[in-house]
Amino acid sequence: MAGQGQGQAQIPNINTLASQGIRGAGYGTAQEMGYTPQQVQAGQLSSTSLSPYMNPYTTDVIKANEADILRGGQMMQNNLGTQATAAKAFGGSRHGIATGELGRNMVQQLAQSSAGLRQQGFQNAQQMAQQDIQGRMQADLANQGAGLAGSGQRLGASNQLANISNLGFGMGQTVQQNLANQGMQQQAMQQALIDAAKQKFAGYTTAPVSGLGYMNAALGASPVPETSTEQKSPGLFDYLTMYYANR
Repeated sequence: MAGQGQGQAQIPNINTLASQGIRGAGYGTAQEMGYTPQQVQAGQLSSTSLSPYMNPYTTDVIKANEADILRGGQMMQNNLGTQATAAKAFGGSRHGIATGELGRNMVQQLAQSSAGLRQQGFQNAQQMAQQDIQGRMQADLANQGAGLAGSGQRLGASNQLANISNLGFGMGQTVQQNLANQGMQQQAMQQALIDAAKQKFAGYTTAPVSGLGYMNAALGASPVPETSTEQKSPGLFDYLTMYYANR
């Protein structure tokens, strides 16, 4: 039995728990009142470096494209030479004009092709950087919303804890009032028992007197003769009576 008593958990005091809950709720509320949400600032493409987004193979692609253009131009120039030789005009003015026009077209094609490739790479880099900026913005807004939601949940939990603690405090007051009323009832019952015991004891101690009273009451129906003595001054006749009685 002793081991069972030691193993039983002690019932906590409801007023202590209510006090701890109210203190914790106040601390949590004060902490959330000072909560500062995460600051969100939109990113700027102008301040973003595009180097990480540039295709590292752009230069290689441009060089390969230039090589293809030059190779095609060389083939066209060879065809012009063949045609001019067949026409017996190789080295003439018409051959020179055709060769010059071919060269100009090649240079223009090289410039346009290289510029187009570089422009396309730059635009792709801008697009990817802009996507990252928007992604970071959305993530920051989501984190800000999550922080505010978390703060609201913690504040709601603090308020709930305060309500539960107030309920527990009220229950504690009710229990104390019930215990006080029960104590008063027990005290009144004990006082009534004491008064009854005193009255009973008084009845035992006054029993002989009461019995004598009963006897006197009974004797009152047949009164006991009483003797009374009267005193008076003797007169002349009293003395004469005494004289003749003694003769």
